[in-house]
Amino acid sequence: MAAGKFPLVRGEETTDLEWGTFAMHRFCQLCGNLPLSGLLSIYDSNTFSLQHVINMIRSAAESATEGLEVSERTAARGVEESGGWPDPQSKVLAFIRFTNGHTV
Repeated sequence: MAAGKFPLVRGEETTDLEWGTFAMHRFCQLCGNLPLSGLLSIYDSNTFSLQHVINMIRSAAESATEGLEVSERTAARGVEESGGWPDPQSKVLAFIRFTNGHTV
């Protein structure tokens, strides 16, 4: 599987996100060493929590830029600045759909 890149537009700025093996590894790590089957289950059952979304953004941002560490607060701000997530046109929901297509 090749990593996929996704531009998360936040107002006038864009944050590059990359979803691939490292991002999935980091996401599972941030979720308390979630097994890969747990990640797949989240997609299958559509049971994303806000914590999952924030961890996905953190993981994908860290994957796109080696050595970068993204805090929960920074990731949450990114969700807000990109239009939130309840809106069907939400850039965050588009990112989640994007990751689904780039997960094992």
